Amino acid sequence: MIKSELVDAVRDRLGAVTSKQTWEYVSFIFDQISEALEHGEPVKITNFGVFDTRHKNARLGRNPKTLVEAEIPARTVVRFRLSNQLFNRLNPDEKISPKS
Repeated sequence: MIKSELVDAVRDRLGAVTSKQTWEYVSFIFDQISEALEHGEPVKITNFGVFDTRHKNARLGRNPKTLVEAEIPARTVVRFRLSNQLFNRLNPDEKISPKS
């Protein structure tokens, strides 16, 4: 699903709003999530999961094609951990949780 499809689904669910208004609502939500992550705050969405950031130190890596070594700079990455409810919804036959 891409952003425009998400906007269409939200607009269809809400009914009495325009596509432009719905686009602004969805964009606002994404902006709030992005800002929280920029400030190092986790974003917890009940029954969905948690977005948080993690710092990765610089390290030496290797190009798998040429085998030339190169330094990979330090960076911050976003991590997503899904909730038990979402895990169980995606895996109805599994009896374990994603955290085991």
